[in-house]
Amino acid sequence: MLGISKEQLAEFPEIRFPGKVVLVDSAAKARDALIYLNKLTQIGFDTETRPSFRKDQHYKVSLVQLSTFDECFLFRLKQLGSLQGLVELFENPAIQKIGLSVKDDFHSLARLPEFKGFNPRGFVELQTFVKQFRIADNSLQKIYGLVFNEKISKSQRLTNWEAPTLTPSQQSYAALDAWACLKLYNHLVAGGFNPDKCPYSIDDETAEALQRSVGIHVETHDDGSVTVEENPPRPKAPKPAPEKKKAVRKPRKTAPRKTAARRPRKKGKDKPEGENQEPAAV
Repeated sequence: MLGISKEQLAEFPEIRFPGKVVLVDSAAKARDALIYLNKLTQIGFDTETRPSFRKDQHYKVSLVQLSTFDECFLFRLKQLGSLQGLVELFENPAIQKIGLSVKDDFHSLARLPEFKGFNPRGFVELQTFVKQFRIADNSLQKIYGLVFNEKISKSQRLTNWEAPTLTPSQQSYAALDAWACLKLYNHLVAGGFNPDKCPYSIDDETAEALQRSVGIHVETHDDGSVTVEENPPRPKAPKPAPEKKKAVRKPRKTAPRKTAARRPRKKGKDKPEGENQEPAAV
């Protein structure tokens, strides 16, 4: 299986989002953006949540990024009012949404009242999709680096995405992942990546651990083809044979011995003659 180390990744040149960023921070802008996006057949998808630095502190999704090859729309959810338009887009199977670790995004979105019980359709999970190209890595940064020999910057990952304004560099960072997912998927589908020519590989034990971490199993066949099984059943460990209980002998219950009650002797009676008598004087 193919995989790349952090040290190898650090040697690659850093990329930046090459397109136009459209900040969607009002209901009117959201309506216009969704009219445009609903006419497309494929977009890149990602979300951002304000980072938390305490175990007891959790935030809801702040930003949804939807990207084409040329521009990325950043939906600032708290400033939009109704989110029903986004829910309908995510439930539309005719529009392909390419993302990575999308189940985590769904889980976070479901905490919003408008997304409670929503049924996401038309999504492609890159973590699973890339396995048919023998790519073991799961992170977008490593997958992108392995395929394109370029590095996605993570310098803005601790941004407060609920801040009143986002700087141009923060906006560009947010747009990059959704765009990278779209680019990766189309490059792989078009046959632009040949696993046999990739110089980066990892050992089988590490590859299997990466597969288990995302709930899949990858099997490589003799002809080079790959089978990806999602959520494989875990083999059940054999139950230990029950220990034989040793028979414990119960002590016999014995009736208490009956002893005849002795009658008390009366003074001076039943004594042999001469007993307790003083010797006669000589």
